[in-house]
Amino acid sequence: MEIAQDLIRLESDSMQGHEGVVGAYIDTFYGQLGIETRKQICDEDRANIIAKIPGRDNTHCTMYSGHIDTVPLGDVKLWESAPLEPRIRGGRLYGRGSCDMKGSIACAMYAAEYMRDHHLQPECDLLFVYDVDEENANLGLKHYLEAPEAADFVIVGEPTNLQLAVGHRGVMAFTVTIQGKSCHAGQAQLGKNAIYAAADVIDAVRKLQRDLEKISQIYLGSPSIHVTQIQGGSKVNVVPDKAVIRIDRRLIFGEDRQSCTKQLEQILEDVQGKSGCSCFMEVTTYCPPGKTDGKLPALCAVTRLLEAKGMDSALQAFEASCEAGMLQESLGIPVAIWGPGSIEQAHKIDEFVELEQLYMGAELFIELFLTLKF
Repeated sequence: MEIAQDLIRLESDSMQGHEGVVGAYIDTFYGQLGIETRKQICDEDRANIIAKIPGRDNTHCTMYSGHIDTVPLGDVKLWESAPLEPRIRGGRLYGRGSCDMKGSIACAMYAAEYMRDHHLQPECDLLFVYDVDEENANLGLKHYLEAPEAADFVIVGEPTNLQLAVGHRGVMAFTVTIQGKSCHAGQAQLGKNAIYAAADVIDAVRKLQRDLEKISQIYLGSPSIHVTQIQGGSKVNVVPDKAVIRIDRRLIFGEDRQSCTKQLEQILEDVQGKSGCSCFMEVTTYCPPGKTDGKLPALCAVTRLLEAKGMDSALQAFEASCEAGMLQESLGIPVAIWGPGSIEQAHKIDEFVELEQLYMGAELFIELFLTLKF
């Protein structure tokens, strides 16, 4: 509990690059336990923190992956209590990052402390990777994956209500810029209206979304594409010569950066030919989808642990995107998503995590770390 509260007090908005204080806290915490750590500098004061606990079998390794950044605080006036002042109300711990995902990180840190205090050694090596910038551009994990340490299994501690998630959809973000020709609105025929061309792009995106809804995969559901932002125009009596739209794309297995980019390129090519406006596209975010076979031994071990506690052991999908797909794609090993808290609380005003889940999460992490072997 105290660890989670300490982490919440430390503002770590990745959009501002403020993760340094959390990284320093984690580094000091493990150092005081006598556990080996190293900093992986990513950008000025932003660093991944990597800690390792030797196991009985040092030829195998379980990795815990957690991001130390949060989304912005939002309008602090709308919070019932200050977002950086952890508060306990009704069996819940409130504060920015309590759910996503400082509560989970606190559970992993407590597990390390518990094992040290009770002179317990895990079955295999434990690797804790705490990375920056997950909520923005995955700078930290990209940096880590340039030279990753060997592991056999990864737990990404995102909030899943402590249910075992074996997959998630991937995500892409596109920025589309449409360049037209301005003129006086009284002589609109002399211009090329970029907003009208943007509307054509939006119509085509909505049609593609209807087609994507007809596709579905177990655990992952359907792919999707949605326009989420639009900007354009400078004055009411001027035909707009520029419009910018942003598009969110969710991917399932079988889709990748190239195939999704090609779909949108075809839409822009068609609109460009009809409107006479120029259309340019930039990919600003890409994380691949992830899906792991739930029958693999490591995941079966988690399932058995949940069953022994009388908890729901049904496999599910993580309803948001996360870094599991990047880890699976790069490392080629099983990746599970598993942690306390509900994704429904992530990024919200009055974000919270249930105290019961925090306590149970710490207990489950300890038991898995002590018993999992390959």
